[in-house]
Order: sequence, then structure tokens, then C-alpha cells
Amino acid sequence: MDIGALTDETLSDLRRKREYPAVSLQMPTNRRAPYRPEDQVRLRNTVAEAKRRLAEDPRVTRAARMDVEARLDAAVAEVDLTHASDGLLVLAAPGEHQVWYLPRTVPQRVMIDDTFLTRNLVAARLVEEPYWALVLSEGETRLWDGTGENLVEATENGFPVRPALPDHQDALPGRNFDKVGNHPLSSREESHVERERQYMRAVAAALAPVMDRGPRPLYVIGLREQIALFEKLYPNSAAITARVENGGAAGKSAHEILGMLHPAFDQRRSSRHEEVLRRLSDARGSRRFTSGLDEIWRTVREGRVALLAVEDHYQVTARVDGNGGHPLRVEAPTEPLLADPDVHEDVVDEIVEAALAGGADIEFLPDDALAEADRLAAVLRY
Repeated sequence: MDIGALTDETLSDLRRKREYPAVSLQMPTNRRAPYRPEDQVRLRNTVAEAKRRLAEDPRVTRAARMDVEARLDAAVAEVDLTHASDGLLVLAAPGEHQVWYLPRTVPQRVMIDDTFLTRNLVAARLVEEPYWALVLSEGETRLWDGTGENLVEATENGFPVRPALPDHQDALPGRNFDKVGNHPLSSREESHVERERQYMRAVAAALAPVMDRGPRPLYVIGLREQIALFEKLYPNSAAITARVENGGAAGKSAHEILGMLHPAFDQRRSSRHEEVLRRLSDARGSRRFTSGLDEIWRTVREGRVALLAVEDHYQVTARVDGNGGHPLRVEAPTEPLLADPDVHEDVVDEIVEAALAGGADIEFLPDDALAEADRLAAVLRY
């Protein structure tokens, strides 16, 4: 499944405990065509590793092993690597399996536990933020419905919007002056200006109910003058996330429009990261900041975390006692140790799950962005 199918209800279900063993298999893939044979080899090797670990795990009964192995085989049969994204996540447990295509690169790994590895699903959903792209042009304005790299044209609510008055309409006789008062406008020029205003009013009127029903980031593409006029006439110009000055978007395909949007996407992600770091810095000053595995393990279970920031690929294997005490890191986890029920293969994923359950905001930052905070940092509610 593509990450666009991930709802809050689905994510909540994936986070619940399952009958042991729950296998999470993840690996990087090459995005879409052309097909790369190394992806198939990597998938086959990762599945082989999972089956070997299942066979050697003393906690896995023969019946459970055969069930999960069959689920892994069924999942692999469903994988379509010719339409892959940047990462692949295969989840299998007794009686169930799922395949998820991730729009972010993930490390190759296998985890066997009584819960699925969901951190990369959460991070991927942040990457796949829904948005609107409004493409302005003289002949028509088109609205595009986007989720990550998926972009389809929206044709309801009057879109595409076209000018009501033809550009060649005869102008009224006489002359007028522009708003500056210095340059006289011919009647034809004055008619063209009014035509543009009516056109942009119609675009603004068509967009307003769409944004009211589904508020999202709004990217506006067009010539600078078109964008400025639309912004002046649109009642909620503060909702515009980015302005992309490009007069050649009319009639372009979804793929071509995505290419125009990518710099704006990158800027938005960079701005989000800067905002997270600012919130963490402000929290230090107000003594609502904490960091490091031990402190965040405790505070997230107390429901005190308002914002959790995690480095993308930070993982810790640790021993946790049955009373939920502080995790003790296992620096060199061997497979016999991983078979110990008190050893949790990825306590960072458990922290993310606990933070989500407590209603915290989650943000994933590039590796080393939180090096001084032991890779994990949080803003506390109190």
C-alpha cells in the first residue's frame, strides 16, 4: 500500500501488540522505473534472514513459524518493485501481513518482536503531507490534489476556471489612468485589466470552499504578476505556503508540475526542521526541555511530552525490565540476546509509539541534527 492509505485508525491498529512473532522487514528500494534487479536480490536476502531468525528463535513455535513464513511469502508475492518508492516495509504476524511503499530511504533490517516497527510509517506520513497546487495561466487555472509525489487534477467545484470575458472583447471608447496616475491606459488595456481581475476573483471564489473543506498547504504557480493579483483578491492569502514563479506550467503533466514544486517542498521541510529546533531551544529557556534515552523514556510514559524530535535512523537495542524501568543499552546485540523477551530491539520505536499515544507531535530530523541531545529531544507540557 502507498502511504496515502495510512489513516490514524490503521496506524493505531498497527501499533497494538500481537501474538509473537511479529516480523518487520524493511529495506531501501530504487524509485519506480527502470526496474533494478538488485532490489529483488535484497528482498530475497532480507526475507531469508527473517526466516533464519524465526527458525533459530526458541520462543517461536513450529506452528507460528510456518504461519509467519507463509505470510512473508504471500507478502513478497504482492510486492511490485517496478512501481517501488524509496523504501519498502513488509509486516507479517500470525494470521496477517501487509506491504507498505515508503517515500523515504530506510536502512535494511529485520525486527522480530510482539509489535510491528511503525516509526518509518509515521515519518513517511509526514513526508506525504497532502497539499493543493494552484496553477495560474491566462487561459485557465487548474487545481491539483497532491499527496507527496502523487498528483492528480481536481476537476470539481468549477475547476478548471476559465475567464468569463474573451480577451479580444471590444473596449469601450475613451482613456483612463492606471492606479499610479502617471500612464494613461487605453480602453483596450483597461478592459484587459478588468478581465484579469474578474478572472482572478472567480479563481479565488472557486478555491475558497475547497480550502474550507480540506485545509492544506497551498502552492501557487504562475507568473509573478498573476500570483500577486490572485493574492490580492484571495481572502485568505495567509494560507499560501509557497509561491512558485513559473509561467510555463499551463498544460503541463503532473510529473512536470512536481518538478516545479520540488524546491518549494525542500524549503518547507527545511523550515519545519528549523521550527522544531527553535521550539526545542525555547523549551530550554523555559525549563520544559529534556533529552536522551533515559529521560525521554520516563517522561513520555508520564504523558508529559508535547513534541518529540528524533533523528531519522536512531535505533537503540536495550534491556527493559517488566516494570518499565529505564532501558539498559545493549551495545552489541547478538541473536541469542534478541531472543530474550526483556531485550527490546528498538526502544526508540517504542518511544515514538508511546508519544503518539499520548498525543505528542512527532518530528524526524536528519541524522546528527540532535547530536548534542543524545539523538532524542522533547518539549515537555510541564
